[in-house]
Amino acid sequence: MDNELKYQLIQFIREEIGEFNIDITDTTELENDLGVTGDDGRDLILKYANVFNVEISGFVFAKYFYPEPSVFSNFQPISSLNIAKLLDGIREGKLS
Repeated sequence: MDNELKYQLIQFIREEIGEFNIDITDTTELENDLGVTGDDGRDLILKYANVFNVEISGFVFAKYFYPEPSVFSNFQPISSLNIAKLLDGIREGKLS
């Protein structure tokens, strides 16, 4: 079941970002490795929550995704959000 769930998650990520040619593993990070950032990150997590029935009410988007670029941007460091964490969110029914 875990391998099937991981496969479904990776396929979901690939379809959402339109990337089918790179290797995606447990340690692949959405922001740093796949380039999912800002509003795209928010959209992906909202759809992930809906598709996989994951509660995200406590999820802080700014903790894991840089904001949209602007001339006034002063980016703070972000935390890693990788495939393993998304899988844990599906198993637990909650991502925070």
